Amino acid sequence: MAEEYRKGDYVSYSCNGVCLVEDVRVDAPTGKGEPKTFYILKPVADQGSTIFVPTSSPALLAKMQRLPSRREVDALILSTKESALPWIEDRKVRAASFQTIIKACNLRELLELVSCIYQHGQALSAKGKKLTAADEAAMRRAEGLIENELSFVLQLSGDQVGTYIREKLAL
Repeated sequence: MAEEYRKGDYVSYSCNGVCLVEDVRVDAPTGKGEPKTFYILKPVADQGSTIFVPTSSPALLAKMQRLPSRREVDALILSTKESALPWIEDRKVRAASFQTIIKACNLRELLELVSCIYQHGQALSAKGKKLTAADEAAMRRAEGLIENELSFVLQLSGDQVGTYIREKLAL
């Protein structure tokens, strides 16, 4: 059974990041069908947007997640040490894999992705080489998604999140 949220709760909604559950209400679709109950979400990073999530849609409800606590974030960060993603040599396969992870917006997978790219970048740097532009872009996108959620949970500015994670991992 899907978790129930109340007005005033903060949740993570897919790649929209942290959202305030502004309301839970019954609305009838314009001129069609029976009234449905919706979660009305306001993305914290984009107050001009409103997201309507029907409570009758398991697929859309699955995109809503409660925010982790600071303790859960710390445990999640530390767990990525043991579950690093393997580097994929084929750049096309790697790019597709990275995009799949980014689209899913799963915090654990995003942390593992950033860790994987960062570690590969360190290995390349030791050889006097750099990451490809596509790998850099994937890392920046994943970091942005991570920062959105963790800056809210940890009450840090976005640019402090990376430092916080590196200190936890001692990278």
